Amino acid sequence: MIIKLVFFLLFSLVFYWFYKNIKKNGLIWIIKGLLQIGILVLFIGGFFKILFTLPPNLNIRIIFLITYIWCTVGINVNLMIPLISLIEQKIVKK
Repeated sequence: MIIKLVFFLLFSLVFYWFYKNIKKNGLIWIIKGLLQIGILVLFIGGFFKILFTLPPNLNIRIIFLITYIWCTVGINVNLMIPLISLIEQKIVKK
């Protein structure tokens, strides 16, 4: 019973926080948050999905690890971070 009450209070606080931020910043705030969560899910999930399908050869896994990290950092630094910064500028202008 106490656990249900704690979860109810926790979810109530989270939804109240969402309500205040949406009211203050608009729907762009949701788009920014979903984009950031999507980046994490896609890159981390994709990494583990590919890693577990590779053959158990250490050299292949090391080469994959280095290549994947290099590409992920390149995509995030050159594409995602500037995109999120533009969304943040729109939020600040409101």
